[in-house]
Amino acid sequence: MDGAGGGARLGCVKGNPRRSKAPARPPPGRGSISSGDATVSSDAQHLFRLTFERGALGQLIVDYRTFRINVVNAAFCAMTGFSVDELVGQGIAMIFPADHDPSANTVERLADGTSDGYLVERTLQRRDGSTLPVMSTVSAVRDEAGTPITLLVVLRDLTNQVKAERTQRRSQALIDAAVAALPVAFSTFDANLRLTFVASGSQPGGLLEDEYLGRHISELTDNPETILALERALAGSESTSRTLMNGNTYLGLNAPMRDAAGVIVGVISVSSDISAEVAAEANRRRAEELRLFAARHDALTGLPGRSALVEHLTHLAAGEDSVGALLLLDLDDFYLINESLGYTVGDAVLIEVASRIADVFPGLMVARHGGDKFAVVAPYVVNEAEASKAAERVRIELDRDVEVGHHVLRVTASIGIAIEQARGSSSTLMRKADLAMTRAKHAGRCEYRLYDADMRRQVQQQLGIQEGLRLALDAGELQIAYQPIVNLASRRIVGAEALLRWTHATRGSVPPIDFIPIAEKSGLIVPIGRWVMTSACDDVLALQRANGTYVSVNVSMRQLVDGAFAEWVESVLAHTGLPASALVVEVTESALMDDVRSIRSAFDRLRSRGVRVAIDDFGTGYSSLARLQELPVDLIKLDRAFVIDINVRPEARAMAAAILQLSAAIGATSVAEGVETEAEAATLLEIGYTTGQGFLFARPMSITDLTTRVRGNASGSHGRAA
Repeated sequence: MDGAGGGARLGCVKGNPRRSKAPARPPPGRGSISSGDATVSSDAQHLFRLTFERGALGQLIVDYRTFRINVVNAAFCAMTGFSVDELVGQGIAMIFPADHDPSANTVERLADGTSDGYLVERTLQRRDGSTLPVMSTVSAVRDEAGTPITLLVVLRDLTNQVKAERTQRRSQALIDAAVAALPVAFSTFDANLRLTFVASGSQPGGLLEDEYLGRHISELTDNPETILALERALAGSESTSRTLMNGNTYLGLNAPMRDAAGVIVGVISVSSDISAEVAAEANRRRAEELRLFAARHDALTGLPGRSALVEHLTHLAAGEDSVGALLLLDLDDFYLINESLGYTVGDAVLIEVASRIADVFPGLMVARHGGDKFAVVAPYVVNEAEASKAAERVRIELDRDVEVGHHVLRVTASIGIAIEQARGSSSTLMRKADLAMTRAKHAGRCEYRLYDADMRRQVQQQLGIQEGLRLALDAGELQIAYQPIVNLASRRIVGAEALLRWTHATRGSVPPIDFIPIAEKSGLIVPIGRWVMTSACDDVLALQRANGTYVSVNVSMRQLVDGAFAEWVESVLAHTGLPASALVVEVTESALMDDVRSIRSAFDRLRSRGVRVAIDDFGTGYSSLARLQELPVDLIKLDRAFVIDINVRPEARAMAAAILQLSAAIGATSVAEGVETEAEAATLLEIGYTTGQGFLFARPMSITDLTTRVRGNASGSHGRAA
């Protein structure tokens, strides 16, 4: 009901009614407390007054019938900002705005005696227009008939509590937002492993909270690892688990929950969705597997590569059984297919050959050893008879024509076989098979050879030479001999070829044919070649300055294709002072069968610095004219094979003339090698050659003798070889 002042009804709380047997009716008064008709001791009245007036909580007495304020205390005035005079007599609507009406049944419940008071949070209107949150405690004072006549209202300021609650709500909101943003889920399980709580920005498995709260873990996942991990946590041990739900993978950290007494009452689990990481790891593993496959397999044929072959041999050598036999196959003259028909046809042939070899040895390690070489590991081949059978099977399979487009080709292979009965290193076995294969190639096309005692002795000899070469440079056993290059008409020395010689301390003179190939194969040719180049440039400097003599130095492919070789040569020239035009770098024609792109690049870098390039032993290396046309060269040296008896061999004369014309066509000059008779020299001069070298003019000599000979030429003395 509304009072005369338009005051709002006050809310109530549930509670047992407390009735007063002799309620006092306070008489009307202004800002004072009266006992009405009731007899109250002066001491009690005084105590009540003091409690009311000096209380820390705001208090007021309201007339129940009119809802007007009868009495207020100082604390209430401080809370509202109103004075006593401004408050007493006013309706409570003045301090409790109408938009905060109490519940509709409050007055009725007070009137019918079902309640003597209640608690309610209210908003107090202050004098300055601001509001104050308060907890209002309302108590009813009744007359003898039990009718409410007065309301005692006690107000407690809730400002700090509201602020604290607001701060807590903000903190909780931040926590909720943080949890929602985290890629983790927080879950708790009771002692029976039933889910009791979950908080997550992304629910595991896509389930909603109300769908799986209360469920046993076995209803959420059938992953035994997860269930076992939670059981371990329930037993007191921290654990981790990986769970798969609806295609997603979750990693969980599980720990026991304990009560105040330390008793385990459940499990807390923090899980994160690691699906992306799992997928990334799977992709990484797949990429790594592909990388390893590519590293260990040949991209063209799909066969295992050399590294896989070595790994396989090493594995077999570490086992109890013997390795058996290693067959190395080198296709005969395969480069001719590449050069005449192109690399596309050559690749197709390699693919077909690889397939045929794999068919011959199903289930065995068949690898591409590199280029046009293949390898087969045959554990069952333990003697020469079985090795011969295996080689014959390969020859029969390759004997069939290979058809590539409209081309019908015949492919043969030279085969080297090494049998390893005892345990040995993979490198030793491969070296033996390689030596046997080299013997087979020297024997002709489509041959095979088995590594034997003679080859073993040859290997030992080569190892001895190799070890000797390692020491020869430091021991001063290497020397350079210079063979003069002369003008065929005047016999004047125009240049000299630097030739490496080795005088061993115990073996004596070692022929270049015996140690140069070993130096090439072992890599020792690189430091030896650097010494030869530096020494030759230094030796010839004085002759060049006095007579314009140039020096020609042989280099290996190992040196030539080194990307920094041209820069190194430039530094040698700068150090010695020899002009670049006085240096000729010689490369044998057989070397041109290697990567022509790398060779051309090396030639270009040398020639750009003024160094001339020569092809040595031309006519014996079987290089194609097309390949020669691709290479920028300055000199072509005619091999002795076309010089011997050129005066009586029409075919040799024709070949020499053709090579001379070829040289002129590509802008190069020609030098004839191995001239030993006057008749040969005269014929070469007649054909058009202007320079040559050979025993007719001079044998290789020391730099001292060469200097003497050049100076003799300069003084007009032109002699024959000593």
